[in-house]
Order: sequence, then structure tokens, then C-alpha cells
Amino acid sequence: MPKAVFDPDLSAQLHNQILEHAWIGAGLNPASLPSKTWWEESFPIPFGLASRLNPSLIRFLRSARAIIFDTTSEFHLFYYLIALNDKHGFFDQATSLKLWGDRYIWLYPSTRTMSQEEAGILFDKETELASFVPDWVDLVWSDTKRWPWLPLQDILQVYIDMINEGKITTYSDRRKELRGATGGIFDQGVFPWEIHQHTPMDVEKAVGAFTRLLDAIEIRLPSTSSIHDSGWEKSGFKRIALPYSGSVIEASFIEADSFASCFLSALPVRQLNFRYIAPGIRLQDPVELVNQPLAERRFNELIPVRFGTAKPEPCFPLLLFRGEGENKSPWSRPWFPDGNAENIPSGLYIEPADKDFPAESGNESRLLLPFSIGSNGFARSSNTIRFKRDRPSVHGPDQLYQMDNSWGYSCYFPRDSRSSYLHKVLENWAERVEMGDWLVGEEGIVGGIEKFKEADTKEHWREYIIPL
Repeated sequence: MPKAVFDPDLSAQLHNQILEHAWIGAGLNPASLPSKTWWEESFPIPFGLASRLNPSLIRFLRSARAIIFDTTSEFHLFYYLIALNDKHGFFDQATSLKLWGDRYIWLYPSTRTMSQEEAGILFDKETELASFVPDWVDLVWSDTKRWPWLPLQDILQVYIDMINEGKITTYSDRRKELRGATGGIFDQGVFPWEIHQHTPMDVEKAVGAFTRLLDAIEIRLPSTSSIHDSGWEKSGFKRIALPYSGSVIEASFIEADSFASCFLSALPVRQLNFRYIAPGIRLQDPVELVNQPLAERRFNELIPVRFGTAKPEPCFPLLLFRGEGENKSPWSRPWFPDGNAENIPSGLYIEPADKDFPAESGNESRLLLPFSIGSNGFARSSNTIRFKRDRPSVHGPDQLYQMDNSWGYSCYFPRDSRSSYLHKVLENWAERVEMGDWLVGEEGIVGGIEKFKEADTKEHWREYIIPL
């Protein structure tokens, strides 16, 4: 695999695309779009500063059009970034940068969407790679192999993708009320940007992956597995008609505008004559879907919020596909107010997303298995940039398909999902069927839920990895 390298021209091009999108989205006149580059806007550049910058970084700064960092500005380059830093801030000695001499350049200050301690994007002069550092304290780990660094253009391309998919959009009315949650700039919005918990594209990708999985199973069903086979009826199997009705979704206490509601409503019209879509994990019939294990606990406790008010917790972990057996709930409060979680059914859950935290993703999932996994040291979290384990480590029962809990940073955002997006899990499952890793019998995928223990073996762990 070729070594990732910084491309200053492409990075400047992507930076300029984001700036233009923000400018026009804010309702500003395109004719007044900044035309000067950072280098021109910052002129004169002291020789002492220029001599401390990489030639490739100087090339980027000579092409990237700029609004210079200003703490009083209402305009932000991107949801996570205020602007390119000014020439006095690149080596800001008031931050943890002073511990590293000239190695790191504070390229883009953060908008502090998640905390007041966010740094933003730093540029490593030694490697010419960049990373979004979510907390200045984390900079102490930056030179380890575990800390993620990427070419700047890769990070900016992810931001472009988020814009194109509608995950982050712009607005032009500065009076628009945007709700914040933990304090900071974002309480007044990150003008002209706002982020959404899910998008139509998220739903489309999840439905497409699910359809791919169903198709892969159906074409491999034995010829004896027939929708008219009376043997199924005698065994008590209930054929499932998709999509679920609106009344079933409502009776399941699923919020009308949530990702789960949109996904379940958009499922393809079809009748299924098998039950298992993964080893030991099955589609739920309407009665099972309505019988959510944590639904009655959603109002257990008043959740404190800002301004001295309190509210009930309306969202809860939604059991989407039911598994064999049970295990202790990985979610405790507020569903278990005393903090002592109880056993709940295993299976694939949709994580709860609080509307007051817009940066949370509504399409995150978590696989709960009826056993722990990882004691053999082969099970991996869903983070392909993580280095290979050098000693065994025991995962919790809910760890498969998730990012590592101690290093949940991808270098793109201040806080990444600990879980995996639903469409990525379903794509992985479809691939397991298509590649012949999972076999299909009359009831669907065979092997039982114990099959997932393969994720902790030398021969099969790669089959259970989901890329970032």
C-alpha cells in the first residue's frame, strides 16, 4: 500500500470548496467571496515564521483562500472549524504546543462543538500529516502509533462528503434558533452550519444494505424452503411482511421523526419465509417489535438539562433484530436509575440519540451478544487504523463492531461514534453471506449466535471488522 502523503494543491482546492459553500449558504454575495489566499491576507510574513513552515504547507497557504481566525466573527469555515489560524496562532505558546517545540502547527482552531478544550486540526511538520485533536490533553499521545494522522486532504474530503450527503447543511437566517447542550459557541449555532442526527441518505444506505442482505439469503435458501410449505406453519413460524405498519411502529414507542422510524417505514415490500438474517439473530414479528425490552423504562428518571429544567428521556435503545439469549444491558442510567443494569435480550440495537445533542448520530447500532468476546486477543474493534494487539484483551459483551473505547478518535471530528452505523453492519453481514462465510439453511443463516465467537479467532477475525 502506498504511503499516504500530503497533497497541498488538492487540500487547498477542498478548503476553497468548503469556504465557498459556507459563504453562499450564509446568504452572502458570491461576488464578495474572499479572493485573497491566506498568504496574501497575512502579508507580511515574518522571515522567522516562514522559516518554520514546511515548503509543502507554504504551498497550501499560498492557494487556500482565507478568512483569518477571529474569535469575534459570527462566520465559521465549517461546523467543526472556525477558520485557518492567523500567523500568530500557528505556534501558540499558550497551548500544549509549547511542549513540542516547532513540531506541531495549530492549523484550524475548533468551534468547540463538544467541549471548551477542543484544539482543532493540527499539522505535524515531521510527517506532514494532520489530525483533529479533540482535547489538548490528548496531544501527549500524538506521537504514538495509536494516534490517527492522515493527509489533510483526506480530512477535508470527509467534510465535503458530509456536506454532499446532507449531514451538515447551511442556513442564512442568523436569528434561527439552534439548541445546544453543554455550553460553548454552538449554543448560538455555528453560523452558517448545522448538523443533523440522520439524513435521507443514511436511511437509503441502511435500507439498501438490508435489501442486499435479504437478497443474498433468499437466493441461497434450499429449494425445500417454500412459502407454501406447511412444515413452517406446524413449527409455529410466522412469515414476516415488510414494511412494518405505522401502527406497529407507533406502538413500539419509536419517535416519528427518528432514524429508526424512517428506516422501518422504508423497508422493501416483501414477505419473508425465513427468520435468521445473521447467526442466531432474527427479524422480529410485529408483536416482538412492539415488546421492546427498555420501552417501559424510558421515563424512569428526569434528566437534568440546561437552565435548571428537567425532562423525561423519550428515546431508548431499540431492539431492531432479536438474538438468542440475554446479557447484561450495556446501558444503565436512566433506564436503570440505580446504575445496576439487568439482563436484556441479545441482538442488534439502535442506540438512543438525544435531540438536544445534534452531533449524536441516530443511525448508530450496537450488537449485544450473550457472551463476552476478546479473551483470545484476536477480536478487533471496528477501527482499521488501530495497531495489532500485542496481548490478549477481554472485550465487553457489546464490543463487537465498535470502535475501541479508549481510543475512539478517527482524526476527523472532536468525538466519534463508539458504535457502528447500521448500514455498515448490514453490509458486513451481506458480505459474509455472499462470500460463503455464513451458510444458509431453511430458516436462514445457520450456526447459532455462537458463530460470532469466530471474531476472536486467528482464522476469522478479519471477517468481523468494519472500516471507519
